[in-house]
Amino acid sequence: MTEPLFLLGDARSSPFRRLGSDVLRSIDAVREAYARHGRARWIVLDADALGLLASAVHGHDRWHRLLLLERASTARRELLHALFRVVVAPDDGVSLLPPEELAEVMDDEGAEDRFIGGVVDADDRALVLYRGNLDRLVVPHAWFKARPKARPDFAAFAVTDYGQTVQLGDYEASADAILYDLDPDARRRMKEREIKRDASFGGALRRLRSARGIARSDFAPLSAKTVARIERGEVDEPHGDTLATIAKRLGVKPEQIKSY
Repeated sequence: MTEPLFLLGDARSSPFRRLGSDVLRSIDAVREAYARHGRARWIVLDADALGLLASAVHGHDRWHRLLLLERASTARRELLHALFRVVVAPDDGVSLLPPEELAEVMDDEGAEDRFIGGVVDADDRALVLYRGNLDRLVVPHAWFKARPKARPDFAAFAVTDYGQTVQLGDYEASADAILYDLDPDARRRMKEREIKRDASFGGALRRLRSARGIARSDFAPLSAKTVARIERGEVDEPHGDTLATIAKRLGVKPEQIKSY
């Protein structure tokens, strides 16, 4: 990522020090950084630093995004929401990765394609996920389809596995599957990475099938062996009834499969 990331607080023993970011320690330094950059990420490590930020920053809302590692009062959160596009903070119902994992995700080049936490909105039946670049993604509860051996339990929400898995009780969904389905930009990035390895129809079928959580045995009357051979490129690209069967089960038009 090319946008700057600023740390506020005592970073000497913090896992976030590995980010190599600017550590701001004065009101003037905070004000200058906020005014100079229209888009940046900020991490506040402790209560003293949170007070420094709240007293230093005044102005118009920009594209700054903020991660707090300490709780803030209701009034202070309102102030921060007025000054930052996104505020990610420990609060009732908000689940975040442990600091070590959180720092590692944010230090990754692909941070935008991993999650650092989130919160369940039970009333509106939605899950708000926070990404490693501090952007948000809203996922309807309905996206998490029940499986034969697991049903999503939104009361037991957590992000695990260094931001790669969303856990809802015994039910798990990969970050890749969620982003692949709901974020076209993330899907494009994943596809570009996969295409470097496999640009065939079979590769596109495998990516889409995995993202949908569909097994090879779910394409009746086609056999699992036939689907596997198509994915491995051992047979010609399917046409006619075979292609129609595959597309219908995946919930896309036949011509759309190769776009995945």
